[in-house]
Amino acid sequence: MENEVIIEEKKVLDKILAKKALIFIFLGITARIIMLFYYYYTHMLNPQRSWGDVQLNYSMNWGLYPMLTQGFILSFVFLSFGRIEIFAFWAFFWDLLTSLMFYFVIKSFNIKNKEYAFSLFLINPFWFLNNSFSLTNCGYHITDAFFFFFFFLALIYYPRKELYARYLFYIFLGLSMCIKFYSIPAIGFLFIKFLYEKDWKELKIMIILIVPFLVFLIVIPTFYLSYHSHALRDWNERGSYVPIYIRLLPFTCIFIFYILFRLKKADIFETIIISMLALGTYFFFSWFFLRWFQSIIFYGILKEREFFKFKLNLGFIQREITVNNHLLTFYLSFIGVFLFCAKYTEQQCIYIILNCFILNCFHIVPL
Repeated sequence: MENEVIIEEKKVLDKILAKKALIFIFLGITARIIMLFYYYYTHMLNPQRSWGDVQLNYSMNWGLYPMLTQGFILSFVFLSFGRIEIFAFWAFFWDLLTSLMFYFVIKSFNIKNKEYAFSLFLINPFWFLNNSFSLTNCGYHITDAFFFFFFFLALIYYPRKELYARYLFYIFLGLSMCIKFYSIPAIGFLFIKFLYEKDWKELKIMIILIVPFLVFLIVIPTFYLSYHSHALRDWNERGSYVPIYIRLLPFTCIFIFYILFRLKKADIFETIIISMLALGTYFFFSWFFLRWFQSIIFYGILKEREFFKFKLNLGFIQREITVNNHLLTFYLSFIGVFLFCAKYTEQQCIYIILNCFILNCFHIVPL
Protein backbone atom coordinates (compact mmCIF):
# COMPACT_ATOMS: atom_id res chain seq x y z
CA MET A 1 0.00 0.00 0.00
CA GLU A 2 2.81 2.36 0.92
CA ASN A 3 4.61 1.60 -2.35
CA GLU A 4 1.47 2.40 -4.30
CA VAL A 5 1.22 5.78 -2.58
CA ILE A 6 4.86 6.55 -3.40
CA ILE A 7 4.34 5.56 -7.04
CA GLU A 8 1.26 7.76 -7.24
CA GLU A 9 3.18 10.69 -5.73
CA LYS A 10 5.92 10.19 -8.32
CA LYS A 11 3.36 10.26 -11.12
CA VAL A 12 1.90 13.51 -9.81
CA LEU A 13 5.39 15.01 -9.45
CA ASP A 14 6.32 13.90 -12.97
CA LYS A 15 3.21 15.60 -14.34
CA ILE A 16 4.10 18.82 -12.53
CA LEU A 17 7.70 18.73 -13.76
CA ALA A 18 6.50 18.11 -17.30
CA LYS A 19 4.57 21.39 -17.12
CA LYS A 20 7.26 23.39 -15.28
CA ALA A 21 7.84 25.75 -18.21
CA LEU A 22 4.16 26.74 -18.33
CA ILE A 23 4.12 27.09 -14.53
CA PHE A 24 7.11 29.45 -14.59
CA ILE A 25 5.62 31.47 -17.46
CA PHE A 26 2.40 31.81 -15.49
CA LEU A 27 4.36 32.87 -12.39
CA GLY A 28 6.38 35.43 -14.35
CA ILE A 29 3.32 37.08 -15.89
CA THR A 30 1.28 36.88 -12.69
CA ALA A 31 4.09 38.45 -10.64
CA ARG A 32 4.13 41.45 -12.98
CA ILE A 33 0.35 41.89 -12.78
CA ILE A 34 0.48 41.63 -8.99
CA MET A 35 3.19 44.30 -8.87
CA LEU A 36 0.99 46.69 -10.86
CA PHE A 37 -1.84 46.33 -8.35
CA TYR A 38 0.68 46.53 -5.51
CA TYR A 39 1.81 49.93 -6.80
CA TYR A 40 -1.77 51.14 -7.14
CA TYR A 41 -2.66 49.87 -3.66
CA THR A 42 0.35 51.41 -1.90
CA HIS A 43 -0.19 54.76 -3.59
CA MET A 44 -3.86 54.71 -2.61
CA LEU A 45 -2.78 54.27 0.99
CA ASN A 46 -0.10 56.94 0.71
CA PRO A 47 -0.61 59.40 -2.18
CA GLN A 48 2.72 61.05 -1.29
CA ARG A 49 4.63 57.85 -2.03
CA SER A 50 7.13 58.25 -4.86
CA TRP A 51 6.33 56.86 -8.30
CA GLY A 52 10.07 56.77 -9.10
CA ASP A 53 11.03 57.10 -12.76
CA VAL A 54 7.35 56.92 -13.72
CA GLN A 55 6.73 60.23 -11.96
CA LEU A 56 9.86 61.85 -13.40
CA ASN A 57 8.95 60.83 -16.94
CA TYR A 58 5.31 61.78 -16.52
CA SER A 59 6.12 65.27 -15.22
CA MET A 60 8.83 65.69 -17.89
CA ASN A 61 11.33 66.72 -15.20
CA TRP A 62 13.82 64.34 -16.71
CA GLY A 63 15.66 65.80 -19.67
CA LEU A 64 18.39 63.19 -20.16
CA TYR A 65 16.80 61.38 -23.08
CA PRO A 66 17.32 61.69 -26.83
CA MET A 67 14.69 63.33 -29.01
CA LEU A 68 13.07 60.06 -30.10
CA THR A 69 12.70 58.91 -26.50
CA GLN A 70 11.16 62.23 -25.53
CA GLY A 71 8.68 61.79 -28.37
CA PHE A 72 7.59 58.40 -27.05
CA ILE A 73 7.23 59.78 -23.53
CA LEU A 74 5.13 62.73 -24.72
CA SER A 75 2.88 60.36 -26.67
CA PHE A 76 2.10 58.23 -23.65
CA VAL A 77 1.76 61.23 -21.35
CA PHE A 78 -0.90 62.46 -23.79
CA LEU A 79 -2.57 59.02 -23.76
CA SER A 80 -2.64 59.14 -19.94
CA PHE A 81 -5.27 61.95 -19.97
CA GLY A 82 -3.75 63.76 -17.02
CA ARG A 83 -3.56 60.73 -14.70
CA ILE A 84 -0.24 59.37 -13.53
CA GLU A 85 -1.98 56.07 -12.70
CA ILE A 86 -2.71 55.58 -16.40
CA PHE A 87 0.89 56.43 -17.25
CA ALA A 88 1.97 53.80 -14.72
CA PHE A 89 -0.20 51.31 -16.59
CA TRP A 90 1.59 52.20 -19.83
CA ALA A 91 4.91 51.61 -18.07
CA PHE A 92 3.60 48.21 -16.92
CA PHE A 93 2.36 47.48 -20.44
CA TRP A 94 5.76 48.18 -22.01
CA ASP A 95 7.57 46.14 -19.37
CA LEU A 96 5.27 43.18 -20.00
CA LEU A 97 5.38 43.64 -23.78
CA THR A 98 9.17 43.61 -23.97
CA SER A 99 9.37 40.63 -21.62
CA LEU A 100 6.96 38.67 -23.82
CA MET A 101 8.82 39.75 -26.96
CA PHE A 102 11.89 37.90 -25.78
CA TYR A 103 10.08 34.64 -26.55
CA PHE A 104 10.21 35.52 -30.24
CA VAL A 105 13.91 36.31 -29.88
CA ILE A 106 14.46 32.87 -28.39
CA LYS A 107 12.37 31.32 -31.14
CA SER A 108 14.30 33.17 -33.84
CA PHE A 109 17.61 31.95 -32.38
CA ASN A 110 16.23 28.40 -32.62
CA ILE A 111 16.93 27.64 -28.96
CA LYS A 112 16.13 24.13 -27.76
CA ASN A 113 13.36 23.90 -25.16
CA LYS A 114 12.42 27.47 -26.01
CA GLU A 115 9.41 27.50 -23.64
CA TYR A 116 11.66 26.47 -20.76
CA ALA A 117 14.31 29.04 -21.68
CA PHE A 118 11.64 31.74 -21.93
CA SER A 119 10.13 30.75 -18.59
CA LEU A 120 13.51 31.14 -16.86
CA PHE A 121 13.84 34.57 -18.42
CA LEU A 122 10.42 35.66 -17.12
CA ILE A 123 11.28 34.65 -13.56
CA ASN A 124 14.90 35.77 -13.74
CA PRO A 125 15.22 37.74 -10.48
CA PHE A 126 17.86 40.17 -11.74
CA TRP A 127 15.76 41.15 -14.77
CA PHE A 128 12.64 41.42 -12.61
CA LEU A 129 14.31 43.60 -9.96
CA ASN A 130 15.69 45.98 -12.56
CA ASN A 131 12.56 46.46 -14.67
CA SER A 132 9.43 45.61 -12.67
CA PHE A 133 10.04 45.52 -8.95
CA SER A 134 10.71 48.08 -6.23
CA LEU A 135 9.66 48.31 -2.60
CA THR A 136 10.46 51.99 -2.22
CA ASN A 137 8.64 53.34 -5.30
CA CYS A 138 7.35 52.27 -8.70
CA GLY A 139 9.99 50.05 -10.30
CA TYR A 140 9.22 50.61 -13.97
CA HIS A 141 11.74 52.16 -16.37
CA ILE A 142 9.62 52.87 -19.41
CA THR A 143 12.49 54.36 -21.42
CA ASP A 144 14.48 51.15 -21.01
CA ALA A 145 11.41 49.27 -22.24
CA PHE A 146 11.37 51.48 -25.35
CA PHE A 147 15.00 50.56 -25.94
CA PHE A 148 14.43 46.83 -25.44
CA PHE A 149 11.45 46.91 -27.79
CA PHE A 150 13.61 47.93 -30.75
CA PHE A 151 16.63 45.95 -29.55
CA PHE A 152 14.57 42.76 -29.37
CA LEU A 153 13.11 43.47 -32.81
CA ALA A 154 16.68 43.67 -34.10
CA LEU A 155 17.56 40.36 -32.44
CA ILE A 156 14.48 38.70 -33.94
CA TYR A 157 15.80 39.44 -37.42
CA TYR A 158 19.46 38.86 -36.60
CA PRO A 159 19.65 35.06 -37.23
CA ARG A 160 17.80 35.25 -40.56
CA LYS A 161 19.82 35.12 -43.77
CA GLU A 162 17.51 37.02 -46.12
CA LEU A 163 18.76 40.42 -47.27
CA TYR A 164 15.64 42.20 -46.04
CA ALA A 165 16.24 40.69 -42.59
CA ARG A 166 19.75 42.19 -42.51
CA TYR A 167 18.28 45.57 -43.36
CA LEU A 168 15.65 45.29 -40.63
CA PHE A 169 18.24 44.12 -38.12
CA TYR A 170 20.36 47.23 -38.60
CA ILE A 171 17.35 49.55 -38.82
CA PHE A 172 15.96 48.39 -35.48
CA LEU A 173 19.43 48.32 -33.94
CA GLY A 174 19.93 51.92 -35.07
CA LEU A 175 16.56 52.97 -33.64
CA SER A 176 17.44 51.34 -30.32
CA MET A 177 20.63 53.42 -30.24
CA CYS A 178 18.53 56.55 -30.74
CA ILE A 179 16.28 55.57 -27.81
CA LYS A 180 19.06 54.91 -25.32
CA PHE A 181 22.84 55.08 -25.75
CA TYR A 182 23.43 51.53 -24.49
CA SER A 183 24.36 49.94 -27.82
CA ILE A 184 26.05 52.89 -29.56
CA PRO A 185 29.62 51.57 -28.97
CA ALA A 186 28.65 48.58 -31.11
CA ILE A 187 29.24 50.77 -34.17
CA GLY A 188 32.93 51.08 -33.35
CA PHE A 189 33.29 47.44 -32.33
CA LEU A 190 31.53 46.19 -35.47
CA PHE A 191 33.38 48.64 -37.71
CA ILE A 192 36.73 47.19 -36.62
CA LYS A 193 35.38 43.64 -36.87
CA PHE A 194 34.14 44.10 -40.44
CA LEU A 195 37.38 45.80 -41.47
CA TYR A 196 39.39 42.92 -40.02
CA GLU A 197 37.23 40.33 -41.76
CA LYS A 198 37.06 42.42 -44.95
CA ASP A 199 33.30 42.03 -44.89
CA TRP A 200 32.63 45.10 -47.03
CA LYS A 201 29.00 44.22 -47.72
CA GLU A 202 28.07 44.02 -44.02
CA LEU A 203 30.06 47.17 -43.28
CA LYS A 204 28.26 49.08 -46.05
CA ILE A 205 24.82 47.95 -44.87
CA MET A 206 25.60 48.94 -41.28
CA ILE A 207 26.89 52.40 -42.21
CA ILE A 208 24.09 53.18 -44.67
CA LEU A 209 21.31 52.12 -42.28
CA ILE A 210 22.57 53.13 -38.83
CA VAL A 211 24.61 56.29 -39.35
CA PRO A 212 21.71 58.39 -40.80
CA PHE A 213 19.58 57.57 -37.74
CA LEU A 214 22.33 58.76 -35.42
CA VAL A 215 23.01 61.89 -37.45
CA PHE A 216 19.39 63.03 -37.70
CA LEU A 217 18.13 61.84 -34.30
CA ILE A 218 21.21 62.32 -32.09
CA VAL A 219 23.88 64.56 -33.63
CA ILE A 220 21.89 67.32 -35.38
CA PRO A 221 19.36 67.82 -32.52
CA THR A 222 22.30 68.35 -30.17
CA PHE A 223 23.04 71.65 -31.94
CA TYR A 224 19.44 72.87 -32.00
CA LEU A 225 17.80 71.40 -28.88
CA SER A 226 19.31 72.53 -25.60
CA TYR A 227 18.25 69.46 -23.60
CA HIS A 228 20.18 67.21 -26.01
CA SER A 229 23.50 68.89 -25.29
CA HIS A 230 22.53 69.12 -21.61
CA ALA A 231 21.91 65.38 -21.55
CA LEU A 232 25.40 64.62 -22.83
CA ARG A 233 27.00 67.06 -20.38
CA ASP A 234 25.00 65.74 -17.46
CA TRP A 235 26.02 62.13 -18.10
CA ASN A 236 29.62 63.27 -17.86
CA GLU A 237 29.15 65.61 -14.91
CA ARG A 238 27.40 62.95 -12.83
CA GLY A 239 30.67 61.05 -12.67
CA SER A 240 32.94 64.08 -12.42
CA TYR A 241 34.08 63.06 -8.92
CA VAL A 242 35.83 60.09 -10.58
CA PRO A 243 38.79 61.01 -12.82
CA ILE A 244 38.00 60.53 -16.49
CA TYR A 245 40.91 58.10 -16.98
CA ILE A 246 39.51 55.86 -14.22
CA ARG A 247 36.05 55.88 -15.81
CA LEU A 248 37.46 55.09 -19.25
CA LEU A 249 39.89 52.42 -18.03
CA PRO A 250 37.39 49.48 -17.84
CA PHE A 251 35.89 50.41 -21.22
CA THR A 252 39.34 50.66 -22.80
CA CYS A 253 40.46 47.34 -21.31
CA ILE A 254 37.37 45.54 -22.59
CA PHE A 255 37.84 47.09 -26.03
CA ILE A 256 41.52 46.14 -26.26
CA PHE A 257 41.06 42.61 -24.94
CA TYR A 258 38.17 42.08 -27.34
CA ILE A 259 40.27 43.22 -30.30
CA LEU A 260 43.27 41.11 -29.31
CA PHE A 261 41.68 37.88 -28.08
CA ARG A 262 38.07 37.60 -29.21
CA LEU A 263 37.64 39.45 -32.50
CA LYS A 264 38.21 36.40 -34.69
CA LYS A 265 35.74 34.14 -32.86
CA ALA A 266 32.99 36.57 -31.85
CA ASP A 267 29.87 36.94 -33.95
CA ILE A 268 27.88 40.16 -34.39
CA PHE A 269 25.51 39.38 -31.52
CA GLU A 270 28.33 38.76 -29.07
CA THR A 271 30.09 41.91 -30.24
CA ILE A 272 26.99 44.00 -29.52
CA ILE A 273 26.62 42.54 -26.03
CA ILE A 274 30.30 43.16 -25.27
CA SER A 275 29.97 46.76 -26.43
CA MET A 276 26.92 47.28 -24.18
CA LEU A 277 28.77 45.84 -21.18
CA ALA A 278 31.78 48.02 -21.96
CA LEU A 279 29.66 51.18 -22.01
CA GLY A 280 27.94 49.97 -18.84
CA THR A 281 31.26 50.10 -17.01
CA TYR A 282 31.55 53.78 -17.93
CA PHE A 283 27.96 54.55 -16.97
CA PHE A 284 28.42 52.80 -13.65
CA PHE A 285 30.77 55.52 -12.40
CA SER A 286 28.11 58.14 -13.16
CA TRP A 287 24.99 56.27 -12.01
CA PHE A 288 25.46 53.30 -9.71
CA PHE A 289 22.81 51.16 -11.37
CA LEU A 290 23.30 47.45 -11.96
CA ARG A 291 20.88 47.49 -14.88
CA TRP A 292 23.76 48.69 -17.09
CA PHE A 293 24.90 45.06 -17.04
CA GLN A 294 21.63 43.18 -17.53
CA SER A 295 22.39 42.60 -21.22
CA ILE A 296 24.58 39.70 -20.09
CA ILE A 297 21.31 37.85 -19.42
CA PHE A 298 20.57 37.87 -23.17
CA TYR A 299 24.02 36.48 -23.92
CA GLY A 300 23.62 33.78 -21.28
CA ILE A 301 20.26 32.65 -22.67
CA LEU A 302 20.89 32.94 -26.41
CA LYS A 303 24.37 31.39 -26.51
CA GLU A 304 23.24 27.81 -26.12
CA ARG A 305 25.68 25.48 -24.41
CA GLU A 306 25.57 22.39 -22.24
CA PHE A 307 28.14 22.29 -19.43
CA PHE A 308 27.71 19.05 -17.50
CA LYS A 309 25.20 16.50 -16.23
CA PHE A 310 24.71 14.82 -12.88
CA LYS A 311 22.24 12.41 -11.36
CA LEU A 312 19.92 13.60 -8.63
CA ASN A 313 18.72 11.02 -6.14
CA LEU A 314 16.44 12.34 -3.41
CA GLY A 315 14.38 9.22 -2.94
CA PHE A 316 11.16 10.34 -4.56
CA ILE A 317 13.14 12.34 -7.20
CA GLN A 318 15.60 10.35 -9.28
CA ARG A 319 16.59 12.15 -12.43
CA GLU A 320 19.52 13.23 -14.54
CA ILE A 321 19.96 16.99 -14.43
CA THR A 322 21.57 18.89 -17.28
CA VAL A 323 23.28 22.13 -16.33
CA ASN A 324 23.23 24.32 -19.42
CA ASN A 325 23.45 28.04 -20.17
CA HIS A 326 19.79 28.65 -19.27
CA LEU A 327 20.04 27.15 -15.80
CA LEU A 328 23.46 28.69 -15.13
CA THR A 329 22.28 32.15 -16.20
CA PHE A 330 19.32 31.88 -13.87
CA TYR A 331 21.40 30.97 -10.82
CA LEU A 332 24.18 33.46 -11.55
CA SER A 333 21.50 36.16 -11.65
CA PHE A 334 21.22 35.81 -7.89
CA ILE A 335 24.65 37.43 -7.62
CA GLY A 336 23.08 40.52 -9.16
CA VAL A 337 20.17 40.17 -6.75
CA PHE A 338 22.41 40.29 -3.69
CA LEU A 339 24.31 43.27 -5.07
CA PHE A 340 20.98 44.92 -5.79
CA CYS A 341 19.94 44.32 -2.19
CA ALA A 342 22.88 46.41 -0.97
CA LYS A 343 20.93 49.51 -2.00
CA TYR A 344 18.10 48.74 0.42
CA THR A 345 17.65 48.82 4.16
CA GLU A 346 18.08 45.67 6.21
CA GLN A 347 14.35 45.02 6.32
CA GLN A 348 13.98 45.43 2.56
CA CYS A 349 16.95 43.14 1.95
CA ILE A 350 15.39 40.39 4.06
CA TYR A 351 12.10 40.73 2.15
CA ILE A 352 13.81 40.44 -1.24
CA ILE A 353 16.10 37.57 -0.20
CA LEU A 354 13.18 35.60 1.22
CA ASN A 355 11.24 36.05 -2.01
CA CYS A 356 14.23 34.96 -4.08
CA PHE A 357 14.78 31.98 -1.76
CA ILE A 358 11.17 30.87 -2.21
CA LEU A 359 11.48 31.24 -5.97
CA ASN A 360 14.75 29.36 -5.92
CA CYS A 361 13.24 26.47 -3.91
CA PHE A 362 10.40 26.22 -6.43
CA HIS A 363 12.89 26.22 -9.27
CA ILE A 364 15.15 23.37 -8.12
CA VAL A 365 13.75 20.81 -10.52
CA PRO A 366 15.49 18.70 -13.16
CA LEU A 367 15.59 19.64 -16.80
